[in-house]
Amino acid sequence: MKRILFLALAALIGLGSSSFAQDTSKVRVGNKKYTVVVDDDKEITILSDEDFEDNVIVTHKIHKKKKPRKMDGTWDGLEIGFANFVNSDYEFALPAEAAFIEPDMLKSLTFNFNFAEKSLGIIRNYFGIVTGMGLEYTRYMLTNDVKLAEVGGQMTGTPVDFDLNKNRFSMTYLNVPLMLEFQIPVYGEHNRIKLSAGVVGGVKLGSRQVQKYTVDGEKQKIKSKDSYNLRNFKYGFTARVGYGDITLFANYYPQTLFTDGMGPDIYPVTVGLHLGSN
Repeated sequence: MKRILFLALAALIGLGSSSFAQDTSKVRVGNKKYTVVVDDDKEITILSDEDFEDNVIVTHKIHKKKKPRKMDGTWDGLEIGFANFVNSDYEFALPAEAAFIEPDMLKSLTFNFNFAEKSLGIIRNYFGIVTGMGLEYTRYMLTNDVKLAEVGGQMTGTPVDFDLNKNRFSMTYLNVPLMLEFQIPVYGEHNRIKLSAGVVGGVKLGSRQVQKYTVDGEKQKIKSKDSYNLRNFKYGFTARVGYGDITLFANYYPQTLFTDGMGPDIYPVTVGLHLGSN
C-alpha cells in the first residue's frame, strides 16, 4: 500500500514539474527516503537511499497528449499558371473581333500570392470549408502590335507605327475564395490526396499596358494605365487536386473579360501549379 501511495506521489511530482532541465525532489515514505528525478523528457526515475538492487525501483514515462490535426486547406501559398481565353463554345479559337488581344500562350502567365486562409472542418479534418484572401497578377503577352483603346464604346486594338519587342497587358485583383475540400490520408495523416472545388470572387485593383520597342538602337517604353473596360468585380470557378504540398488548379470565369457590351466575348481561363505547406 505504501508503495502505491509513493508511486502516485512521485507521478504528481513529475506532472508538476514545468522546467525543461533535469529536476530532483526528496520524499520520505515511513522511515525510508527516496530521490525522484524528472528529466527534460518528463521521464521519472525513483532512487532509494538504501542499497536496493541497482537502486532503481521504477521508471515511468509521461506521454503528452497530441493535439488533433486541424483542417488545413489548399489555398494559402504561391501559384503560377498559364493564362488564356476561350470563346463561348469553350474553344481557344478567339472570335474575329478579339484578334487584337490574342495572347502568346507560353508567355501569358498568372501569379497568385494567397496570403491568408481560414479552414473549417465539418467532418473532423477530412472535409470542410476553405476561404481566405489573395493577390492575383495576370499578364497577357499580346502577339499583335496594337494599342488597346475604346472605339465607339468597344474595346479594340489600334495599330502602332513601330515594331514592338513586348506588348504586355496586365491586371491585378484581390481575390476571396469559398471552397469545399475533401482530404484522404495516404501513408499517414500528413500525406493526403486533396480534392477541392468552389468559387473565387475578385475586386480589380489596377490594369495597364506596357509596350517596349527600339528606335535607332535605343530602347523605348510606353506605360499606359486605364480601366480598359475590365470588370471591377468578377467571379469564377476553381477546381484543385493535389498530394502533399503540390496541387494542380484550374480557374474558369463564366463572365466575359470586359464589361458586358463593351468588348469581345472572351472568357479567362488559367491552369497551373499551387505550392503550399500542409
